[in-house]
Amino acid sequence: MMAANGTVSLRGLHAPDPKDNFLVCKLCSEIYTRPKLLPCLHTFCTDCLERFAAVDVDIVECPVCLVNHTVPDEGVPGFEDNGFVASLCETLSARDEDTRDREVPCSVCGDEEDGEVLSVSHCIECGDNLCPDCVFAHPRTKFTRGHHVVSLSELLFVKNKGKLDQRRKDIDKNFDTEAPKYRAANDRSLSKVKGFLESASKKIPSYETTIRKLTESETQKTRQKTEISEQIAETTRKFISAVEEQKRYLLSELETVYEREKLDIEAEKDSLKTDLVRLRSTCDFTEKLLRYGSDLEVIQYQDRLIENLQEVGKLEPREDIIEALLGSELLFVTEDADLQYVVQKMGQLETRLKDDTTTVSEADSNSLDELDDVDRPILRDDIEVMRLDNLAKSSTDDESEQAERRDSMVQAKTTKRLVLDFGNDGEGEGQFLAPEGLLFTADGDIMVLDSIQKTMQVFGQEGEFKARIKLPVFPRDVVWTKEGNLAITGNMHGRGCVVVMDTEGRELRRFDADGKLEFVHGIAVDSHDRFILTDVRKHKVTIHSPDGELIHQFGKYGNDAYSFNKPHYVTVNSRDELIISDRGNHYVKVYDHQGKFLRKFGGCGNEASNFIYPYRACVMASRDTADDIVVCDSGHNMVKIFHSDGNFHRFVLTQDDGLLCPKTLALREDHNQLVLTERDRCYVKVY
Repeated sequence: MMAANGTVSLRGLHAPDPKDNFLVCKLCSEIYTRPKLLPCLHTFCTDCLERFAAVDVDIVECPVCLVNHTVPDEGVPGFEDNGFVASLCETLSARDEDTRDREVPCSVCGDEEDGEVLSVSHCIECGDNLCPDCVFAHPRTKFTRGHHVVSLSELLFVKNKGKLDQRRKDIDKNFDTEAPKYRAANDRSLSKVKGFLESASKKIPSYETTIRKLTESETQKTRQKTEISEQIAETTRKFISAVEEQKRYLLSELETVYEREKLDIEAEKDSLKTDLVRLRSTCDFTEKLLRYGSDLEVIQYQDRLIENLQEVGKLEPREDIIEALLGSELLFVTEDADLQYVVQKMGQLETRLKDDTTTVSEADSNSLDELDDVDRPILRDDIEVMRLDNLAKSSTDDESEQAERRDSMVQAKTTKRLVLDFGNDGEGEGQFLAPEGLLFTADGDIMVLDSIQKTMQVFGQEGEFKARIKLPVFPRDVVWTKEGNLAITGNMHGRGCVVVMDTEGRELRRFDADGKLEFVHGIAVDSHDRFILTDVRKHKVTIHSPDGELIHQFGKYGNDAYSFNKPHYVTVNSRDELIISDRGNHYVKVYDHQGKFLRKFGGCGNEASNFIYPYRACVMASRDTADDIVVCDSGHNMVKIFHSDGNFHRFVLTQDDGLLCPKTLALREDHNQLVLTERDRCYVKVY
């Protein structure tokens, strides 16, 4: 709207689009003074840029887009002048006396007692000049909430925008008059620039949409955090309530058990007291008759005396009942692991894709075709095949570490020789279809399970066949119990179990934890005679009492501290720590005896400390190497030793020793022997 004097009236003006307000410096919020153009096309006043740029630094970071630019040798003045912006600013040099070179008082505050309050901004709708305090308060009142407040520099641009439009028309008119021969070239140039502009501009909505979505996601995450906090609090209340209820139940059950035991004891005491009274009275009468009675009187009562004495002579305490009553005791059976189990069952935090509908059961189902121990091949694009030469050149090792590795490599190549191998493909004595678990006897004989033939075969120290025992399950792993028996994990008809046998192959007992075992694989026995099992299909570790009762379990499908991807084998060290081969995740994970996570080592990769499908792990027991861990690194065709803290120590065997996918192993340290099997090979090797 034009006023009578030809200037632009502020009444009815719209607030400026931030994109149009390009003559205001982003650093000082004033009209540009000697504008400089950075290579990223952002413009700043020369003085502002010099103050912003660090002294004696060759790089300046754009304050807007954060792109680094090399400072010219001449310093900031060496950057290109923005003649276009400078010319536009020159057009506005016809200064507006209301807003330039004159301090304008605040229209609201007016003159205060401490002096005149100056304005820094202007309201487009009201026409009021505003001080900083009024700028803050203006959009917060009911009647001015939607007003647009601009700085005085922006006001200058708004009031004089018409001058800029007229400038462009004048330049184009002069260009057409004075240089018509350049018009065709200019049109082509404009067309090219506009084409690139259109292409680049199309990306802006996408960026704006993405930022908006991320902002919405941030808001959603905040809401989710609040909701989950409430859920955690509610779950905690439920657990506390359930624990209190269980407490009341246990106390009630204790009272019931106590009263029952008490009644049983009292009943047995009453029975014994009755027998005792009869015994005493019969014996007392007989003794008095014999002492004070005549022979005739004794003969007179003889028959009844003998009858009663015979009857009371037959009285005996019920030893089985008394033994049970004396041998029983009231106990409250619990373990610290139970608390850990309850804590885990409270829930856990997860971050998952919104369209990720895969459940644990589906993951298990998808992995069933892998239960025959066929590993997913790792492509060369994923990881370079591990070679000893590559490991020797690791750039992350210092010289001493490289020297130690070279020594262990030389030792692996030259001294760890194959002593013997035995067995071949077949179903006869001394033959295998799928050799699995291995175990040394005290005499040095070697026991070998066959998971297809359902057998355990025994071989001498020279590999000679000795015996063959038929098993009731498809066996997977075997371990010695504290009593000197064999505990074998196996599967039959889709169910897993543990079979305990003597050395002659006679089954002593078995357990399946009431059907909770599905595809049990690895087994270990700790110092408390507890059985530790791995369940490949359920991705769990279970802990059982010596009689097989399930004490604790942990694990699910995944790759965090308490998750597994087909845990195949387990062993224990001298501290009863559980060492789990998490094959699918390429880690060995260590837990304490209660199932609390301690550490993990390995991970898929090409370093000496990495694994590709780790299988059997064994713990060394000799004094110098106590609790060092020997691991079959199947994908790298190696056997490695790690210290108990998970740090890599050295190589034991490599593919240069003829290894191909080592799977199971057993150690006989006192004879410096190692026996192992390999995947897809039907014989056993002794080193």
